[in-house]
Amino acid sequence: MSIMKPFRLAWVQWLWVLSALVLLLGGVFIINEPDYRLAFLASRLGLIMLFAGLSNLVVYFRKNNEIHGSRWLLAEGLSTSLLALFPIFNEMVDTSIIPFFFGVWELFSGILEVVDAKELEEENIKIWYCFFAVGCAELLSGTAAMIEGVDHAVGINHVIAIIMFVQSCGFLFKIIAYSHLNINEVEK
Repeated sequence: MSIMKPFRLAWVQWLWVLSALVLLLGGVFIINEPDYRLAFLASRLGLIMLFAGLSNLVVYFRKNNEIHGSRWLLAEGLSTSLLALFPIFNEMVDTSIIPFFFGVWELFSGILEVVDAKELEEENIKIWYCFFAVGCAELLSGTAAMIEGVDHAVGINHVIAIIMFVQSCGFLFKIIAYSHLNINEVEK
């Protein structure tokens, strides 16, 4: 008779759960806002980005020697945190620039995820394909956000909400993959 171990999340996973929830709630919040209010809400969107970036930086600085491919956490955390400063502190944000800005963030995140997936594949980490899938989704949604016709077809608020949802999914995959990425747990 085998006894199941209780399901427990590490503090890293809890931080990523919180980040996923913040992004998800941000997407739900922004999807119902009319496009003309987005310039007013840009600083709040920037704070959501900043939280996501800082959570990756915290994990990197506390666990960089214990996680496979942790350098991408540093790159993603730094780029997201620095990009977040634009909507937080720029009072002259125009509504038409917001999807382009979030598209750039999403494209950069997608490139980092795809590169990380290839690194994880080379290290024979079996869950690499999840990161690859998220990276491809980020590349697609980031590209769509930069096409003006998409903004007009679905609405700027929907484009930003989709980006937030895809970013949230990225954090969910990190939570799931943590046991595969944590060097100490893999060696047990």
